[in-house]
Amino acid sequence: MSATLEMNPYQAIAEEVPASGDARLKALLAWALLSPSPHNTQPWSWSVSDGVIELRRDNARLLTVSDPDGRELTIGCGCALEHLLLRLGIDGDLVEVSILPDASDPTLLARVTVGVGEPYANLPALVAQMPKRRTNRTAYRGEPMNAEQRARLTDTVSGFGVDVTWVSDAAARDAIVDLIMRSDREQMADPAFRKELSHWMRPEHSHQMDGMEADLLGEHGIAAYVAPIVVRTFDVGSSQAAKDAQLTEGSPDIFILHTERDDSAAWLATGRALAHFTLGAMDLGRASAYMNQPCEVPESRVELCRLFDLAGSPQLILRMGLAEETHAALRFPVADVLTDA
Repeated sequence: MSATLEMNPYQAIAEEVPASGDARLKALLAWALLSPSPHNTQPWSWSVSDGVIELRRDNARLLTVSDPDGRELTIGCGCALEHLLLRLGIDGDLVEVSILPDASDPTLLARVTVGVGEPYANLPALVAQMPKRRTNRTAYRGEPMNAEQRARLTDTVSGFGVDVTWVSDAAARDAIVDLIMRSDREQMADPAFRKELSHWMRPEHSHQMDGMEADLLGEHGIAAYVAPIVVRTFDVGSSQAAKDAQLTEGSPDIFILHTERDDSAAWLATGRALAHFTLGAMDLGRASAYMNQPCEVPESRVELCRLFDLAGSPQLILRMGLAEETHAALRFPVADVLTDA
C-alpha cells in the first residue's frame, strides 16, 4: 500500500516509504501533515525514536488573538494525529495511543508506540482521500446529504465523544448565518485580529510553506497581492460578513461539532473526529470548509449554545457540498517538523 498510495501532486512531502524502523515512521508522518490546521499554521512538532512517535503543539504558531487558549491549534493537532493513525492502520501496525501522557509537559499532546497494543482501524478508503482533501472555500452546490449519508458521517465521530448537530431547517440556517455575520463584523473591527489574519495571508503562487494563498481565499490578480494590506488597514467586516453569508446560505449542509467538556482532551478528540468526518465526506464526493467565527467570539459561542440547545461546548462549524476542485495549500516537509531530524 505504501508504494501505490498516490500522494498529493502539489505537495512534495512524501517519498517512497522505507520498509521498517524509525525511518519508515518518519516517512509516514507525511500523511499526518496533510491534515488541516487554523490558517494553515501547521502548529505541530514530532519526534520519532525507537518506535515511539510523540506529537507536541508548537506554541510559536499559536493564533494569539483568534485562538488564545490554543483550542483550534489543539484540534488541528488532533486531526494530524488521526491522519497518522489511519495511515498506520492500513499497514496493520499494532499501536498504543496515549493522550496527554505527561501532566508536567502540556505541550506533549500524544504518544504513539508502534509494535505494541492493537491494530488501528483499517480504513483505506479514508486514507486514499487524504491527498485529495482540501479546505475548499469556494461556493458549493448540490442537494443536502440524505439521511443515510448523514448517519454514516455522524457514526464516525461518536466513538470520540463528539456530537454532531445538523443545521437543516430554514429558521436554524438563518440563525447561524446571522451569528456568523455578527461574529465577522466583531472580529474584523479589531485591528489586532486583522493584523494576525493578514500575517498568514500569502500572495497567489507563494513559495512559503505555510499560511493561506490568496487565490484559495477567492482573490486573484492584483487583488491577491494587496489583500493582506487591505485586511490589515481597513475594517472589512461588512464585506466579509456578506461574503460568508452567501457562502453559508448556498451550502447544502451545515453542521456543528460539539463536546460535553471543553479542555485539551476534548479538543484533541474533536480533531480526531474531524479527520473521519472530512475524509468521509470526501469519500462521498463532498468538499468542506469552516465557518468557525461564532466559536471564536466568546459571546457568540454562548449564543450558539442557546440557539441550538447544545449540551456542552461548540468546537467547529462546517459547511459541505459539491464544489469545483482547488489546489492544495503548501505544507512543510517532514524534516522541518521533526525535532530529531
